[in-house]
Amino acid sequence: MLGHSGLYRRRSGIYAIRLAVPVRLRTWVGRKEIHVSTRLTDWNAAKLAALRIQISWRERWMELDIERLTTSNPLLLDAGVIPVTAAAAVIGLSVDALLAEMLNQQADIYLQAENWRCWYVDAVNNIAQEASGAFVMNEVEAVGVQKIYAGLVRTYRTAPAISALISQGQFRDSIFLAGKFSAVFCNDDHDIPVSACFADKAAVEQIRVRLAARVAPEMVRSSAPVTQPATALSTDPIHMRHGHKRFSELFRMMREDRNWGEDNAQHMTKEANLFIELMGDLELEKIEKETVLEYGRRLRQLPRDIYQSRRKYKVTSIKDLMRVALRENLALKNESTAKRHVAKLGEILNYGVTSGMLPFNYAADYKRGSPNGLARRAQDEREVFNDSELREIFSVDWFLTGAGKEVGKGWIRWRPFHYWLPLLGLLTGARLNELSQLDLDDIRKTEQGKWYFDFNLDQPDKLEVRDKSLKTSNAVRVVPMHTRLIDLGLLEYVSKLRESGHRKLFPELTRDRLKGYSKQSGKWFNSQYLGRQLGFARNGMKTFHSFRHGMLTQLDRNGADKRTIQQLAGHERGDSITMVRYVKDRTADELAPVINAIEFGFLAQVARFDVTFALKALKCSTRHKYAVARGKQLKAADKQPQG
Repeated sequence: MLGHSGLYRRRSGIYAIRLAVPVRLRTWVGRKEIHVSTRLTDWNAAKLAALRIQISWRERWMELDIERLTTSNPLLLDAGVIPVTAAAAVIGLSVDALLAEMLNQQADIYLQAENWRCWYVDAVNNIAQEASGAFVMNEVEAVGVQKIYAGLVRTYRTAPAISALISQGQFRDSIFLAGKFSAVFCNDDHDIPVSACFADKAAVEQIRVRLAARVAPEMVRSSAPVTQPATALSTDPIHMRHGHKRFSELFRMMREDRNWGEDNAQHMTKEANLFIELMGDLELEKIEKETVLEYGRRLRQLPRDIYQSRRKYKVTSIKDLMRVALRENLALKNESTAKRHVAKLGEILNYGVTSGMLPFNYAADYKRGSPNGLARRAQDEREVFNDSELREIFSVDWFLTGAGKEVGKGWIRWRPFHYWLPLLGLLTGARLNELSQLDLDDIRKTEQGKWYFDFNLDQPDKLEVRDKSLKTSNAVRVVPMHTRLIDLGLLEYVSKLRESGHRKLFPELTRDRLKGYSKQSGKWFNSQYLGRQLGFARNGMKTFHSFRHGMLTQLDRNGADKRTIQQLAGHERGDSITMVRYVKDRTADELAPVINAIEFGFLAQVARFDVTFALKALKCSTRHKYAVARGKQLKAADKQPQG
C-alpha cells in the first residue's frame, strides 16, 4: 500500500519512512525492513517525500523480480525435483502464484512417502471406479499387494490437491501414483503441507520461460542483479490491493456473504469485536503470526466471564478490565478457551484467504502450549468424574426417592430433567444439547425389540423454526437405550408424556436462540447443582461433559473397537478412506450389547422414577413459564409512552 502509514517522526524532528522488504526477497536482501529519512520536518511535505521514496523502491523491487524471472537459474537446469517453496523463491514468485501457474499447466506435485502402509497396485487403470469417481476398494484389495511403501510419489488427483494447497496450505489424500501406471492406496489419509511438496524442475523452468516472455524487453535490465541490502513496501499483489482494508471490513464482507442464522451471526460478531477490542481494527497487511500469538496472550489476561466482570466492576475498557482482573485476582480464561477464540478468528481470516484478501491464515496452526512449554493433551482438557464423585452426584434425595419435593402447597421447583439428564449423560455419552433437545419420536424401537435414541435433525413439518442442532454431520447416529434406563421407568414416562400431548422429552426446557435447549439445563447442572449444592470446584474441568468422557473411557476399558466408540460418540468413523466412505454404521441391535456392558454399582441405589409426581412438576413448570412471560409483557407495557 502506498501512502504514509509507515511515516514517523524521529527525536530530531525529521520524519522517516519505514519500508518493509517483501517476504519473497528477504533471503536475497538479508533484512526485513529499512528506515529511510525524508530529511524534512514538515508533516505535509514529508508525506509527499515518503510517497516518492516508496514509488522509487517499488520500482527497484520490480526490477529485481524481473531479473530473477528472466534469468535462468542453474538449480532448474538439471533433471529432478525441487521443493515448491524453493522453486518459488528461485523465480521470484509467491508460493501461491507458482502453484496457480502449476495448476494452469497441469504440472504434477511430488512428495516423499515415508513407510506408508498401503495396497500397491501395478496397473491403476484396470481398477473399476464408481459413478462418483471413487475406486472400488474390493478390486484394489483383490489385485493389490499390502506393503509398507517408501519413495517418491506424485498426486493422483492433482488439480484438487493444488487448489487445497492454495486455499488451505495443505491437502489430504490417500491415493498416490508411484510410477507411470502403478499406485499406492494408503490405509490412512495423509495431510500434506505445502512445505513437503516438490515440483518437477523442468516444469518450473517452463513456467519461468513462459512468464519471462510476457515481460517487455525495455523492462529487462542489462546490468548485474541488485545485491545491496535494501527494502521496500510489500509489492505482494494481495496486500497491494487489499492491505489497506481494515479487519472490520473483512468481517462485514464475511457476514454479508454467509447465510448465517441469527444466533451464529451474533456469536461471530462478538468474536470479531473481541479481536478488535484487544488488538485494534488492524489493516489486513498488519495481521501476521505475531498478531495471533499476541491475541492469544492477551486473551489469557482477561477474566473468565467478561460480561459479568464488566457489570460488577463497572468498567468498559478492555485494558481496564485486565487491570481489574489482576488486582482482584479473578479467574482468567484458560488455554482451552483462548484456543476457541483464536479458532473463531481463524474462520474469519480463512474467509479472507479464500476471498483473495489475505495471503495466509495465520491462525490456522495455533497450538499454544502450557506455561511449562509442553502442549496440553486434548484428553486432559476435561476430567472424568471418579467413583466417589459419581456416588455423590446420584445420592441426592430425588435419585433416592425417584421424585422431588413440594416447597409449598402445590408448588414444585424440582423438574424431571434433574433426574433423567445426569442418567442419560452417564449411560449414553451424548452431548448435553443432544439430550436436552430430544423429541419423543427420537426414542424408537428396532424390529428385534431393542429401544434406542435416534440423534437426528428431524422435526415436524409444521414447525417453522428449526429447533434442533448437532455439532457435525457425524453426530447423526443411534445409541441403544441402556436396560437400566428402562428399569428406572423411562419408557413409561415417555408414554405418559405422549398421552399428555407433549412433543419433547423435556418440555420444561425452553430453547435459547444461541445455546439451544442446553442453556437452562447446563446452567442448572454445572453451576447450581455441581457448584452450589455439591461444592465441586468450578474451574471448567468437571462439567456435564465429563459424563461423556467417562462413558467413552468405559467403552475403551471394556474392549470396544475404535470404530464403535467413534460411532457412539458421534465422531467421524475410521481413519482411512475405506472405513470412512465404505463401511456403514452398526445398527442399534448390534450396539446394544456394547452399551449394556457398561455397569455402575452405585446405580442400584437410584429409585424408580415417580411419573405421577413428574407430571405435577411439569404443570408447575407450565405455570411458571406463563408467569414469567406475563411479567415480561407487563414490564414492556410499562415502558411504552403513555398517550
